[in-house]
Amino acid sequence: QGRRNHDLVAARLNASPWFSVPEKLGPEERAPDSLQFNLRGMSDVEVEAFVQATEAAGVKVQAFGMSRDNARAFWNWTFIPDLPELPKTRAMLMRACDTRLPARLTRPELDLIAGALIGAAEEIMGETLAYGT
Repeated sequence: QGRRNHDLVAARLNASPWFSVPEKLGPEERAPDSLQFNLRGMSDVEVEAFVQATEAAGVKVQAFGMSRDNARAFWNWTFIPDLPELPKTRAMLMRACDTRLPARLTRPELDLIAGALIGAAEEIMGETLAYGT
């Protein structure tokens, strides 16, 4: 059920120009309780606005590189001395996001989540395109 839920929302996001949901690795057997996706064509300001818009719509999204304490952000790894700067990894993490997607969710709830994510991206990017900000 969790894989089905993940795949339903992923398909909707992948149909939008603002999202990319990575395919699973060949031998991987997923047990997803969240959905990881990448934002496409957004600036840092637009990513922050997207996160705020989704939260206002009732869907919590975390942008890995925008969170001060996210363990995926290598610059938070204070246990590694002389941590190198990894610009490509940093750029990827600034657009990589995560949202909860529990297996218990119903189809209408999944549609609501996908709609909130896509609607927030369209709202933010529509304003950007319309006003050039």
